[in-house]
Amino acid sequence: MDYINFDEYIDLLKQKDNKAFEVVYENTRRGVFSIIISIVNDKSQTEDLMQDTYIKMLKNINSYQKGRNFNAWLLQIAKNIAIDYYRKNHLVSAFDPLEDSYIFDEASIDTEPKNPYEVEELIKPLDSIERQIVLLRVVSDTKFKDIAKTVNKPLGTVLWIYNKALKKMKDFMEGGNYDE
Repeated sequence: MDYINFDEYIDLLKQKDNKAFEVVYENTRRGVFSIIISIVNDKSQTEDLMQDTYIKMLKNINSYQKGRNFNAWLLQIAKNIAIDYYRKNHLVSAFDPLEDSYIFDEASIDTEPKNPYEVEELIKPLDSIERQIVLLRVVSDTKFKDIAKTVNKPLGTVLWIYNKALKKMKDFMEGGNYDE
């Protein structure tokens, strides 16, 4: 993913510039989707919560401080909205990829598998935090330091969880099972 300086678009967003919103949306939607789906595990609800995220971002754009990490700020909004929804609806954290065949319907990035079932199968053995970290890194190409801020864990812990998750996925795909 090319680096985009979101600070260039902040003033335009404050002026409700649609083109600026489109640029911001196109460059952040994968990360927002990844963080929300990893928490709520429901595609249609994720799409609704994505809308809520961008609405809240626009309402609170004046509180964003230029020079900070806009993407991390937006992902934190998405995470909070997803967690609030999760808590409010007392959702169960179990994930059944056979029932929920929805992850990444669009195969629009080269690193994404062409078959959405491949992704579902790969993340099957992962717990919620592992899914969040892997999806943010692989799907939205989020930097590890930004993932650490988003999931509120030290960078070293995030790297350890990511590597453990990759090993877990590899073991699962090679043998059909995994060690927990």
